[in-house]
Amino acid sequence: MADSTQAALLLDVELRPLLSLLMQSPHTASEAAAGLAVNLQRAHYLLGKLERAAIAEVVEVRPRAGRAVKRYGVPPRWFIPYEVTGAETLEAFLGGQILPRVERFTRLSIGLLRDADDRWGFWLEQGEEGSTLSMGSPSRRGNEVFDQDEPFLLNIGSLRLTREQAGDLKRRLLTVLEEFQMQDTPEAPLHTVALMLVRGDVG
Repeated sequence: MADSTQAALLLDVELRPLLSLLMQSPHTASEAAAGLAVNLQRAHYLLGKLERAAIAEVVEVRPRAGRAVKRYGVPPRWFIPYEVTGAETLEAFLGGQILPRVERFTRLSIGLLRDADDRWGFWLEQGEEGSTLSMGSPSRRGNEVFDQDEPFLLNIGSLRLTREQAGDLKRRLLTVLEEFQMQDTPEAPLHTVALMLVRGDVG
């Protein structure tokens, strides 16, 4: 179980790539630097922070002339109690993890939008169930700019579903995600996938 110092580091979204790397397998500072595309000094600094907090541990030391080479690992499972995080509310606790990722997702989306068209805005339209707000250019909606083959999707909508139907939708989405996780190609570009489903209307 994580203490307050460990919780701050384990929940730091900037450290997540390094934590994931070390949870998968032990790495030296040089290997971590290469895997994260940072310089060696930065890798040493981050590994030192994790080691001092007893998150990362040296699992192997290889003697060599001068400075010994250390290989660091991180246990693959941690429970981080909400009470030790310093978050004042459960909303702040959850938002601290979700909102930075949403912001990065937005920045990545903006880059694709700018590449696709020079002018962007929102289309506000009245439908049968209420109004809808969708991005687009003056001449077309966003879903017309990004055709079916473009790996970009930015949709927030609502459905009227029974609990059983909503549960079925959740299972199907997770099944599709698991199917593509099995096809993971290490040399291929990374893509961010966000699945969200909650009872209620967010507008």
